[in-house]
Amino acid sequence: MSDTLRTALLFLITTVFDLYLFILTIRLVLAWVHADYFHPATQFIITLTDFLVKPLRKYIPNYKRLETTTLVLIFIFELIKFFLISILSFGLPDIFGLIILAFSNMLKLLIETFFYAILLQAILSWLQPGSPIARVLEKFTGPVLRPFQRIIPLINGFDVSPIPALIILQLLNMTLVSQLIYIGWRVAFE
Repeated sequence: MSDTLRTALLFLITTVFDLYLFILTIRLVLAWVHADYFHPATQFIITLTDFLVKPLRKYIPNYKRLETTTLVLIFIFELIKFFLISILSFGLPDIFGLIILAFSNMLKLLIETFFYAILLQAILSWLQPGSPIARVLEKFTGPVLRPFQRIIPLINGFDVSPIPALIILQLLNMTLVSQLIYIGWRVAFE
């Protein structure tokens, strides 16, 4: 296989898997925070994912507020993605390394999903405070922002709690997650 074709396949695999994994992660968080089921944004995410989640829910029940089926699907898709990338790039990987990679990338995806949701919420609060999606974003980002909002008061009517939240999310990604990914690659290919 030529390098150009391999690069194109790697790009396609990464892009398609990452987009769908992002949608599944949004669904996972929306279910966890009990977001408005009938909101159009929530319905959009459910429509894109229900064809996979519903049939598996018979075998993998939810645990309290955690949509276990979606979590398992995210993990399986991460495993498949890293397996395909590994086969195209390096050869047959060690399964334990793939498990570490899948878990660490799930964590990275969750952190990035919260990061972008908080960023979007902050931008919308400045540009369009009464946006129809604002309530969904507040509910979505609540688990991350609430601890900061308890500590940091409003400053002249502005909520600056997203700033330290975004910084800490990035630090977690740079320190914890990047180390786990590094360990996963080493275990998978050494």
